Order: sequence, then C-alpha cells, then structure tokens
Amino acid sequence: MSDMPDASAEIERLQELIGPSERSYAALLRDRDEAIEVARRAEVEAGRLRGDITEMSVQLSRARQDQEVLLVQSEMTTVRRLIDRVRRRWARSVTPRLRRLAGR
Repeated sequence: MSDMPDASAEIERLQELIGPSERSYAALLRDRDEAIEVARRAEVEAGRLRGDITEMSVQLSRARQDQEVLLVQSEMTTVRRLIDRVRRRWARSVTPRLRRLAGR
C-alpha cells in the first residue's frame, strides 16, 4: 500500500509533463469553438453598426442640404422662389428626359 501515494504522485508529475488530459483538451476545443462563434457574431454586429452609421451620415448630409435650401428660400422674394422652383423642377424632370431622347 505504500506504493499508492508514490504512484499517484508519479501520475501527477507525468500529467504535468504531458499536458492537459483528454477531457480538458475537449473542453478547450469547446471553448475555442464558442469563442470563434462569439467573435463571428461580434463581427456581424459591428458590420451592421457600420452600415447604420453610414446610413445616418447620408441622412445627415441630406438634412443639411435641405436646411441650406430652406435657408436660401426663406431669404428669397416670392418671384425669386417661383423661379428657383421652376429651375429645380426643370433640372429634375425635363433635363433627364431630354438627355434620354438625345441619346437614342
């Protein structure tokens, strides 16, 4: 019976030399796989957030443009505002149609 404590000490010493047991190795693999999945989900979320930021940036730019137009229009006389509205309508509707007709 005196050999048992020596044997368990030797087993512990050998395990330290060899490395983790099969169970702990399997646990490490599971932890690695879980960490990879968490990282993938984080990358997807980061991509979604980058898209949201880009979309908000575009909306902010449009809002600033609209604000500039409204500021300029508020300083215009009624006749000048009418002329400006006709020019913008012409640029949005008529000019593109004329270009398409010219390209045919």
